[in-house]
Amino acid sequence: MKTNILFNKATNNQHHLIGLSIIRVTIGLHLLWQLLLSYPIKEDLWQSYFLNPNVEFLHNPTFFTIFYFFGIIIMLLYTLGLGTIYFNFIVYIFVFILYKASPFLGDGGSNILIIVLVYMIFTNNSAYFSLFPKKPSYSMFGRITHNLFLSLVLIQTCILYFFAGFFKIQGDMWLHGTALYYVLNLDAFNMNLTSFLSEVVTGSPMLLTIGAYSAMFLQFLFPFLVFNKYTRYVVLVGSIGFHLGIAILMGLVQFGMIMLALDLAFLNDREYKLAYNFVKNKVIAMTPRSLNEQKGIH
Repeated sequence: MKTNILFNKATNNQHHLIGLSIIRVTIGLHLLWQLLLSYPIKEDLWQSYFLNPNVEFLHNPTFFTIFYFFGIIIMLLYTLGLGTIYFNFIVYIFVFILYKASPFLGDGGSNILIIVLVYMIFTNNSAYFSLFPKKPSYSMFGRITHNLFLSLVLIQTCILYFFAGFFKIQGDMWLHGTALYYVLNLDAFNMNLTSFLSEVVTGSPMLLTIGAYSAMFLQFLFPFLVFNKYTRYVVLVGSIGFHLGIAILMGLVQFGMIMLALDLAFLNDREYKLAYNFVKNKVIAMTPRSLNEQKGIH
């Protein structure tokens, strides 16, 4: 019985189209921001032999210039929703070479980004937020392929969370509740704009302990809680808050952006539409009655 339900779910529709579109837009905006922000030092990052010992053809100035500006164009088109399987493959190859050429450029987010981009090749990730919207596939093969690689995106996220929590639980500083104190005091993760927030956290043993234990158990239990209808919203809100904190306090914006998008991929299209209608109705309800009355008079 359950097998039939799963088969019907995998073949009847392409699922989580909004969530996958959010991942696409997030990856596209992130890579565009990274390329444009790096423009003044692009030669140092990708053309120099010191920072790029791996990709030989980028040492040629002409090839590098073509590669760099071609990358900006394809990432812009990717963000805007050009989503054929061939174009998705080109995007993956470009991003793979980009990080291979400058391994010091990324943080933990670049690793998961590369893996997810492989799965995204075979999904319909341009159904929403796109200038080139791609309709859901009418073929059974297209639906099964999309849902299979969607599942791989979600499973990969669960694996990442589980092992992140698993290794934290084995660390004495996490178990003692002091890990965040040392992390937030590292110069490498010092953010001038939000240093006052870091000082608030590091100055409170209670906040440090709550932060350490909530991070450990939220990540370790994520795969078990996110598929339960009673706990999924709690764990997703907690995970989103955790990664917002990482981005704001530690400056790991790339990692935070990618993980936020992956968290949002666990919500299905029906949940997004219900949330949109709820917010829309709330906004309409807050509209002054006088405006409605004036419209009725005229």
